[in-house]
Amino acid sequence: MLEDLKSYFNFNKGERTGIIVVIAMIIAVLAYPYLVRVTFKDNSDEFLKFSKEIEQFQFSLKYSADSADDARRLDFQQMDRSVAENKITPFVFNPNLLPSEQWSRMGLKDWQIKVIKKYEAKGGKFYKKEDFKRMFCISPSEYEILEPYISIPEQKNEYADRKPEVREIKKKVLVDLNTADSVTLLTLYGIGPSFAKRIIKYRTLLGGFYSKNQLLEVYGFDQERFDNIEAKCDVNPGEIKKININTVRTDELKKHPYMDYYTAKAIVDQRVILGKYTSIQQIKSIPLIHEDLFNKIQYYFMLE
Repeated sequence: MLEDLKSYFNFNKGERTGIIVVIAMIIAVLAYPYLVRVTFKDNSDEFLKFSKEIEQFQFSLKYSADSADDARRLDFQQMDRSVAENKITPFVFNPNLLPSEQWSRMGLKDWQIKVIKKYEAKGGKFYKKEDFKRMFCISPSEYEILEPYISIPEQKNEYADRKPEVREIKKKVLVDLNTADSVTLLTLYGIGPSFAKRIIKYRTLLGGFYSKNQLLEVYGFDQERFDNIEAKCDVNPGEIKKININTVRTDELKKHPYMDYYTAKAIVDQRVILGKYTSIQQIKSIPLIHEDLFNKIQYYFMLE
């Protein structure tokens, strides 16, 4: 029986190699999780440590740069202030139109004075201290020294004390169509030499205008032209040259633009019948004298 048991543990060389390989693989599988955990832990610790070192390095750089800037700024401001105090000798002044020699006596350089004078030449003016501060030729340190000495009088509103202008209201002058000559008529918009001549000719034939609307009876005179001048002209009926219907002859009366031969003869014949007219209304009884015609010719008749 012992011999049979030994036969189970007798392995040839190839079997022994295989057994060793299997055992090694089992050990490797069992050890793998532990090895991985240890390895990643070490790497993570190293990474965190490295990150902290980088942050510390960046902070040190920033602190160094800020310190350097502060030092430079402090040194520059102190130097600028020191230089300004040495060269500026302030006195109370108004920066508006201050003579160049006064700026120079105060300690400003020629190029600074030229800039200020150029600003004034273009109409520039200082209304408050801060306006002077905005001049690029004046450094902050210089302004800080000069600011207590700047004295700008309070600017008065140039319109506040100005008395209201009293304008003389001129009465609108209208062109009287019954007395205007050709030169005066030419001042009306749209009236040229030709129309001025026609208006005067028609006015003479009528004896004068009793209404502005009679311009529309002038040859070629349209509504648009009339609308353009209506507000600028007027008529004085008192200038009309009237006809005495108790003495006028037929050949004279028929020359009026509102008359023809038959109408003129009818008026004269009616006068002969009546002996004389005692009222202008009497001509309304003549058949040829309709209402519209009477309303026009009544302004040109008179009784004597």
